[in-house]
Amino acid sequence: MSKATPKLRGEIDAAPANRNGENYYILHDRSGTSRSRLLLSPLGLLIAGRLDGTASILEIADALSRETPWGVGCREVEMVASALEQALFLDDARFQDFAAQAERDFLASAVRPAGSAGSAYNADQTALAADLDRILREAPPPEETPSRMNRHPRGIVIPHLDYQRGAPGYGQAYRLLASLPKPKTIIIVGTAHMPLRERVTLCEKDFDTPLGKVGIAHGMITELRKAVGKRGNLDRDGLAHLNEHSVELQAVWLRHIYGEDAAIVPLLAAPLSEFLVGRRAPEEAEGDPVLRTVAECLGKAASSGETMILASADLAHVGPRFGEDGEAEGQLLAAVEETDRKYLAAVSQSAGEGLAALAKTGENLRVCGSAAIFILGLALAGARTTLLGYHQAITPEMGEAVTYAAMIFE
Repeated sequence: MSKATPKLRGEIDAAPANRNGENYYILHDRSGTSRSRLLLSPLGLLIAGRLDGTASILEIADALSRETPWGVGCREVEMVASALEQALFLDDARFQDFAAQAERDFLASAVRPAGSAGSAYNADQTALAADLDRILREAPPPEETPSRMNRHPRGIVIPHLDYQRGAPGYGQAYRLLASLPKPKTIIIVGTAHMPLRERVTLCEKDFDTPLGKVGIAHGMITELRKAVGKRGNLDRDGLAHLNEHSVELQAVWLRHIYGEDAAIVPLLAAPLSEFLVGRRAPEEAEGDPVLRTVAECLGKAASSGETMILASADLAHVGPRFGEDGEAEGQLLAAVEETDRKYLAAVSQSAGEGLAALAKTGENLRVCGSAAIFILGLALAGARTTLLGYHQAITPEMGEAVTYAAMIFE
């Protein structure tokens, strides 16, 4: 038997796309380890799906020739496998060496690199600053008018999409923050898009951005570690920060509006899936020792008037890429908006009510920012909320949408 080809990595996702009337699929690495994007035809995607680590190129070609209307030869399979290998999408020695070196470099560095520069936002300093200024200028007026504020809010929810799709929400949130006195410390509770072993993980590294570095509030990090103590290990999943974009996208904005004075505490919150799909009651989350302790520590810091908690969070993800049968349009988007707004209204009452409202959907809408929003709500229980705006970022060519909101907690 010929040698089996390496298998396609489990973190590789395919999103449908259309170019000049032709259907394609864009492959990307949701873990962020590889920054590559690979365009495949429907046949190419079928070939990629057969790379399971057990079949040889000849066996894959033979099977697809029998099971599809295409006459698939070894050459076609080899070309797809080679493209996947070069993109670091295969679980082979090349990828493992690359990932291991990336981990070593990250752990040895005092700085977390700007991994999303050039993809989620412009990598050029001048162009990026111009983009952010434009987003601030063009931000829509707030949906609900904030009270007359003489200091920054204690908490805020801001989206973590790329800047183009998230522009209305980013603009509403950061235009308000830019008009108010700056906080001394910003605690960013980011969304962890990959599984974590702990509830919350921190990163004690400065964040690099094209606009300059964003420093760390070491004192607050020390307080958090001391508060959590033996209840959990805030450093165990620190490597997750290397490829996670949800903190980075806020760090860039904070550097833009606050300059060198921005000091952050970068946290990632693990998904709260067990409280959303029936394995545990949503109200149990409020009693989780790590979530409760972290929230109490953050709430105490925010009460000082010098600290702001920022939840970097998106809402629903709908469309074929996310498991929907139909495309994100019309009645589906209207129904999603209704559900999203009920969730936000519940969050305004309490963190627990927000999670309970979300549990009614069975996590069907994949609200990826629910853990970050829950921690923020738990930390600032009883806070007055103002919805600056609710938005839906629709990508018609892919039949998908991501929804998000900008909301303040006073």
